[in-house]
Amino acid sequence: MVRRAETPNIAGMTSPETTVATRPTRRRPASSIERAAIEPCVTERAGMERAAYVPDFRGPLRSPECADPVPANHALVLLVYDGSEHAIRDAVQDAMTKAMANAVEAGTHLFAPHVLGANAMKPDGIPAAFARLLARHRPAGVVLMPPLSAREDLADLCLRAQARCLRVGAQPGLSCDERGGAALVVRRLVTLGHTRIGLVAGPESSAGARQRELGYLDAMAELGLDRGPALIVPGDNSFESGIAAGRLLLEISPRPTAILACNDEMAAGVLHAAAQDDVPVPQALSVVGFDDTSLAHRLLPPLASVHVPWNRIGEEAAKWILAESSASLEPFEPHLMERASLGPIG
Repeated sequence: MVRRAETPNIAGMTSPETTVATRPTRRRPASSIERAAIEPCVTERAGMERAAYVPDFRGPLRSPECADPVPANHALVLLVYDGSEHAIRDAVQDAMTKAMANAVEAGTHLFAPHVLGANAMKPDGIPAAFARLLARHRPAGVVLMPPLSAREDLADLCLRAQARCLRVGAQPGLSCDERGGAALVVRRLVTLGHTRIGLVAGPESSAGARQRELGYLDAMAELGLDRGPALIVPGDNSFESGIAAGRLLLEISPRPTAILACNDEMAAGVLHAAAQDDVPVPQALSVVGFDDTSLAHRLLPPLASVHVPWNRIGEEAAKWILAESSASLEPFEPHLMERASLGPIG
């Protein structure tokens, strides 16, 4: 399903100077965790300083690295991520915090976000760091965020530790039909007259990025469009990689008239590259992102993006963990939020 966002279409105002201008970033409102008394424990690992908190509303909050053992009458739920995709993590964390507030207030559960340290980011370090986390805190439940959720070895470690594991953005787990979402974008672009459509792909290690690329390829093949390798440029989910990929795609002859990026950060980079090359958006180039994060609303022109309901996913994750459910979870349906970066071919 395609939806038109209420954002006014200001495509005619687009200029190279304003394409990626953003409004001043407002600090995210404090969650109930952050409004509680917080006593952070800051640790240094491989030159990276970080702080995390265990949200016990009845007293100072301390990080899993230095917290006292979880009381026997509390069930600890951990939200584990790798430090990337902050906007997605924030949406899921905030939704889980609200959904678990009653259980936390009642003293039956604790909920803690936990980022694996810099040392864990070595290829062989993630399982060892995760196993230590499970052994130290003996959580009742673990919610894994992408890209960690795609790892079978981490799910197996949860099983051995008798911790219920829910994988967000992966199957089996709680996810969105990302393959279908990418195909939806291509079909919509074709209805607007676009036939030369480029893709900024995500990291090979990301299961979600692979699904998005497959959806693009599905629709391009279905519609008989050129899907040669020159039209697919890899990125790493960062703004900078979006700029580099955008420059490469804009150098192709004939140039794409539309580009789908596998997340909003890379799509913002494509907008930046278009501005640098004096390519007006959407008059000469339509740009579409994926995830529909808060960034999509802050760009000028506002970014069309595939909406993934990360807030609802967070709510459902909390309900699944609290209910100790074993029911299978159906993927959410994506939809396209049309904004001023998307238009008919000029």
